[in-house]
Amino acid sequence: MRIVLFAFAMGICLPAPARADEFFRDQVAPILERRCLACHGAEEPKGGLSLADGRRALAGGDSGQVIAAGDAQGSLLLDYVSGDSPLMPKEGPPLDGRQVAAIREWIGQGAPWPADLKLVDKRFEGQSWWSLEPLKRPQTPVVAAPAGWPIRTPLDAFVLAELNRRRLAPSPQAGRRTIIRRLTYNLHGLPPTPQEIEAFESDRAPDAYERLVDRLLASPRYGERWARHWLDLVHFGETHGYDKDKTRENAWPYRDYVVQSLNEDKPYSLFVREQLAGDVLYPHDPDAVVATGLIAAGPWDFVGHVELREGTTDKDIARSNDRDDMLMTTVSTFLSVTAHCARCHDHKFDPILQADYYRLQAVFAGVDRADRPYHRDPELQRRRAALGSQRQLLAARQQALDEKLATFENSDLARLDAVLADLEARRAALPAGAAGDDSPTNGYHSAIMARPDEPKWVQVDLGEPKPIGEIHLVPARPTDFPDTPGFGFPVRFAIELSSDAEFSDPQILADHTGEDFANPGAESYVAPAGGAVARYVRIRATRLWPRTNDYVFALAELRVISAQDGDSQPNLALGAGVTALDSIEAGRWSTAHLVDGFDSRKRFERRAEDLAADGHREGVEARIEQVSRERQQRLMTLLDDATRSELDEVRHETAEVEDQLASLPPPDLVYAAASDFRPQSNFTPADGCRPIHLLQRGNVASRGDLMAPGALSCLPWLEHHFQLERPEDEASRRVALARWITDPANPLTRRSIVNRVWQYHFGRGLVDTPNDFGRMGSQPTHPALLDWLATEFLAGGESLKRLHRLILTSSVYRQSSAARADGQRIDAGNRYLWRMNRARLDAESVRDAALFVAGKLDQAMGGPSARQFVFKDDHSPVYDYERFDVEQPGSFRRGVYRFIVRSVPDPFMDCLDSADPSILTPQRNTTLTALQALAMLNNPFMLSQSRHFARRLEGVSADPAEQVRQGWLLALGRPPRSEESEALMAYAKRHGLANACRLIFNSNEFLFVD
Repeated sequence: MRIVLFAFAMGICLPAPARADEFFRDQVAPILERRCLACHGAEEPKGGLSLADGRRALAGGDSGQVIAAGDAQGSLLLDYVSGDSPLMPKEGPPLDGRQVAAIREWIGQGAPWPADLKLVDKRFEGQSWWSLEPLKRPQTPVVAAPAGWPIRTPLDAFVLAELNRRRLAPSPQAGRRTIIRRLTYNLHGLPPTPQEIEAFESDRAPDAYERLVDRLLASPRYGERWARHWLDLVHFGETHGYDKDKTRENAWPYRDYVVQSLNEDKPYSLFVREQLAGDVLYPHDPDAVVATGLIAAGPWDFVGHVELREGTTDKDIARSNDRDDMLMTTVSTFLSVTAHCARCHDHKFDPILQADYYRLQAVFAGVDRADRPYHRDPELQRRRAALGSQRQLLAARQQALDEKLATFENSDLARLDAVLADLEARRAALPAGAAGDDSPTNGYHSAIMARPDEPKWVQVDLGEPKPIGEIHLVPARPTDFPDTPGFGFPVRFAIELSSDAEFSDPQILADHTGEDFANPGAESYVAPAGGAVARYVRIRATRLWPRTNDYVFALAELRVISAQDGDSQPNLALGAGVTALDSIEAGRWSTAHLVDGFDSRKRFERRAEDLAADGHREGVEARIEQVSRERQQRLMTLLDDATRSELDEVRHETAEVEDQLASLPPPDLVYAAASDFRPQSNFTPADGCRPIHLLQRGNVASRGDLMAPGALSCLPWLEHHFQLERPEDEASRRVALARWITDPANPLTRRSIVNRVWQYHFGRGLVDTPNDFGRMGSQPTHPALLDWLATEFLAGGESLKRLHRLILTSSVYRQSSAARADGQRIDAGNRYLWRMNRARLDAESVRDAALFVAGKLDQAMGGPSARQFVFKDDHSPVYDYERFDVEQPGSFRRGVYRFIVRSVPDPFMDCLDSADPSILTPQRNTTLTALQALAMLNNPFMLSQSRHFARRLEGVSADPAEQVRQGWLLALGRPPRSEESEALMAYAKRHGLANACRLIFNSNEFLFVD
């Protein structure tokens, strides 16, 4: 009435409701969707204000009501978006005059909001973003080369054109000693030998540099060096992490696979497909099985998977976290996209939907991380794969038979199945050794709703029509609401009977839908049935019970009392099959718990069989075995002779296949993605694909729609809904994702990898946020060059070595790293590459170079990792680096073969900024600290290598001058100047040659590459 009077007094003629709704849809809703919902959407809205639907919008937020319907001037919303310095929107330009006027007019109309209209965030609709645009090959710029700086590759033209635009000149080429040292560290992670330096400096052939590049790329040292970069990306480690950081004895084959693949120059798309689904696409290839170690590379919660029992919330959280890590590793590594940010809501900055995230989770719904068998011998692997395929076919035939058996309409089978389901639920709910009458369950709980008038129902199947005396509804009293008897009891409801599961013509036994029903508290509600005959009993709630700002329907137990005197089971519902419109299946809540013989606090009644077992786990296990035998016997009496014969044949063939598999030599093992493995306590295979629901706010207890496997919807020309012949087959899901990622039309894949290669050569990528090509990441400094590289990479067969050659043979790469005043003034960060970037050696290169220079580097490739610590496998394992003898042979292996521990990093390597294996590391930190200097001087490993270095020099010559000269050549690649030689000889004479070698190792020239 106030709004109407106000409108009349102001002389406003309110439009008809239909026209007002149309005005809102056409004029106002698009403004809210594009400019407001990013912050004020339905999920966790800023300031508590949601503009996603009319009810929430008119209710306001933390500051109270912001829309005063009919009073535009009195509405805070209009104050926020108008004026000279509007407070909203926080991002982007202010609303223009037309948009503000539309909001003002809408509020003046009474703020009509169609009841069926819910707004969605559309801020990205119609907007393009560079990384999500299709790849197109740019034209190479035509630019004049400056004197002494030839344009050797198209890369030079792109970089030079950008430098010209910024009035910058490139730097001259570095000297040959600098170039070979830069190249060798870049491709091998090791210094060149004095002989290699001398040979290159004296080689005046026009192709000397190109031949040097080819020689370094052809060396197996290349794969070892660049594998370390890849292992950083996928956070490879050889322990699980978390509080029980147990070792992974068989993780190392994946590391060897990466080294070998890079050395072989495997086409990048094949490299990707193998790591996601090699075991499916190429099952006869041992490497392809090992390659799926990528999926298992990250941390793994031993407690959550092995020690937590099934059916608990924490178990669901552990599994969700595990899939999140698999998804994040895959999408971040191959696509440079932060899809994992959409776990709890649509991505705040990029056009990635929460549905996209859970579609990707569904891809990994059937795999876990475990040791899986394979054979390094390809012939043995072929035989194992063939037998495995045969076993799968037999399993499919067995499943078909099971489905055939399921068609039998037999009440005894249905009854026995229900009893088994009840027993399995009770076993899952019991802790080890549990006994007694305390209830392990709460009962049935519907999905949580935002409004009370959402219809819900739950029903039981008695197996066949039976006469019913009474229906008892037992109110819930869950343990987490101890002072709330009658929890979830419906405010309005009806009890219906039927012999039709769809209740097409129900018999109404009790009807309380017309008015609110008083909550019975702790007392059961009893409805007389008078002997009515029915197979199904349904409780239909029409108004839900108010919880805390939401509404639910819950019952502790549904009892259906038989009308027949002397019935051996008076409660017909006990152990019966239960279905519901929806249900929370977690913790102490489940549809099965509605008929398990317990209310929320104690055993409601005992069956004769349970009295004998007295509720102990052993009794339940014995009862399951007894009922299973009874069911099998009953089943065999129903089968015809042909089906029995087929069953016998399948069992016989399966036994033969198992015998042949057992006769193979013991397999090798790799820690990788696995769907079939030996159970370990509560860690068991998925047996198919676990159902993946869209989780509201990422909460495993707030399950939304069931999600099918798919990919990102932000590349509209690629189908993101996977069309699978057998959606239940987990392997086909990974194959579909691998093909989607490697599709030639996927621009993210190629932009991502060429940017990474560029980064590892220049110290910074063309996009300096290599794992985030979204709006919160950086934009490319040379976008045309990035796309040219991506298209060239794709057209050239996706050869990484060809990409290396293209970059390394450019004039841009060969530039001097010397600083210049003009360059520093215009581009101090050298983003546009007017010079080469000087680089500090990473941790592995420091370690490997010290071994190499000292003559102690073990260059044997592959095999189990070197444990450079003392290990004790305890409740929480102990990793002690202090007591490790640095003179052991394992200390001399290359850094890439070092055993990587997550919880206790090697202090020496950690000090030098080695990667944290618990997180994806697309870029390492580079710090300069006093601790690094102290570690280089005093760490036992460096002391040991200084002694070995000194012995090597003593073996070369007894002349101190020659010793110093050779030390300088080995470590720094050049002879010392006279003053350097004299100073170091004097130091060696006073403190010993080993200490002089420590000084060489601690020089900036050893630790930095120009």
